[in-house]
Amino acid sequence: MRKYFYSNGVERMGPFSIDELKKENLTRETKVWFYGLDEWTPLSEIEELNSFANQKPPNLKNNESTEDQTIDLLKNTKVEKELKRQPKKSKSNLKRNILIIFLTIIVLFICFIVYSSQQDIVLYNNISETAYESDVNFDFYVNKFYRDINVYGIFPKKPENIIIKFAKLDQINDATHIHGISYGFNDDDKIEIYINQSTWDKFNKPMRYYLMYHELSHDVLNLDDLECTPINEGKLMYPVILSYENKTMDDFIESSHALFEDVANQ
Repeated sequence: MRKYFYSNGVERMGPFSIDELKKENLTRETKVWFYGLDEWTPLSEIEELNSFANQKPPNLKNNESTEDQTIDLLKNTKVEKELKRQPKKSKSNLKRNILIIFLTIIVLFICFIVYSSQQDIVLYNNISETAYESDVNFDFYVNKFYRDINVYGIFPKKPENIIIKFAKLDQINDATHIHGISYGFNDDDKIEIYINQSTWDKFNKPMRYYLMYHELSHDVLNLDDLECTPINEGKLMYPVILSYENKTMDDFIESSHALFEDVANQ
């Protein structure tokens, strides 16, 4: 009986009978030799072995390799897609976080405005409800103020609603530091001023003029306070009235006329 050998590419295997050979994992390209052959021959070229070789499909190493490569390619593509998504996701998260921070700042700012407004309303109510009339002729200061600004060609509307009263500001929370306060700013239909009586009683004549003209400039001319800097000290809209303790009436006249001249030239 003929005996067969085959090579796995590294070493020689056999001998095998044909039945034994069928049990081996051989392919059409497996090199086979038996006594009588001059050289190793592919199994598919040997007639008696060709019958069972045909029962086995060709080795799909290339296909399997291609399939493996396809799977690897798909995996790599998926990974690349995931990696590409990450920056987009990060950018999306960054934009979302920036938006959240921006909205938070807006909400906090609105809350602050609302809170400040509520505090201002509470303060106004406390002042206006406790204000009282006096025998001080505040109309004298109002009429003189209008005459002075008219000289400089300033003719604002003189409202019918004029409220100037004393109030115990030094006894009201959040107002203990205030000598006078006006509520007719940017409202041409009213003048509303409250003066701390203890302050008024302590002030000399020039300081009373400074105080009244300062508050009237807020309500009538809609002027803001100046910054508390040395260069502004002595000017009418300088908010620290106590710094005018040593000022004379001539100082007041010079300060007020300088202000009215600036307003007239604007």
